[in-house]
Amino acid sequence: MRLLSSLFILLIGVAGCAMLQDTPIVEIPASRLSCETNPGLVDGELETISTFQVKGSIRKGYVHVGGGGAGGNLHRQYRTEIEGTNRTEAVIKLDAPMYVAYVEVYPASRIPALALVTTTDEEPRLDVSFEAVYDKQHESIEGTTPVKIQIGRKVLYLRLSADALEDQLHSVRNKKTHQINVPLKGASIREVKFYGKQ
Repeated sequence: MRLLSSLFILLIGVAGCAMLQDTPIVEIPASRLSCETNPGLVDGELETISTFQVKGSIRKGYVHVGGGGAGGNLHRQYRTEIEGTNRTEAVIKLDAPMYVAYVEVYPASRIPALALVTTTDEEPRLDVSFEAVYDKQHESIEGTTPVKIQIGRKVLYLRLSADALEDQLHSVRNKKTHQINVPLKGASIREVKFYGKQ
């Protein structure tokens, strides 16, 4: 009798595990997602466009290098210098840690060197707490076709980062130094959709 009841419990346990593994992958509702800096990324509306915030600019031009003493030769060298940073980012939070199979990114512009990292830490510390997503890491996204990125882990926070774009239309030439100041602009995304097991 004990053997029969043990087999019955084992059978129920195996069936329960199989049912959990067969849980279908579904879209996680936008109501369970938030993004403080870019709420349009997860508002559930493909018509809205959210743009990464930029904290930098680029200065281009010739500078004099070399020399330094009697008979030293000075020559001009073209340089590109970044003031601030050319990386932009946005952090998306789920309302609770959950398994995310993949995300779909709906671009509204070119997105250079897109990278994703995740964590389940309630209070993440910079890069220490985050784990890289290796699918399509640092690939540039061209066009507006949605891009599927495999995650395959439990997530509480997902951070997207990308290089900023040069805003050549609004560049300014300094008449004294002949250097060009080029502002940066962030890439734009219509939506980031999450798919997983709830």
